[in-house]
Amino acid sequence: MTKDELFLLIKDALDADNQIDINASADNIPEWDSLGHLSVLTALDDATDGKASSLSDLSDATSVTKIVSILEAEEII
Repeated sequence: MTKDELFLLIKDALDADNQIDINASADNIPEWDSLGHLSVLTALDDATDGKASSLSDLSDATSVTKIVSILEAEEII
């Protein structure tokens, strides 16, 4: 998965009106509420064939920067 694919996945999961980039977070994307976060986690898990569900740090990651950091550390992106 590339970063651009991740940005699109998050945008689709949130059904966000705004463009998603590395600076997007729950603080600046209105659709990124608790339900939106669950949608992001579910979409990530589907896109990674279940690998994302084993990454407990993702549950607290409410920014694209943090998600990218976690996924890079696990060599998913």
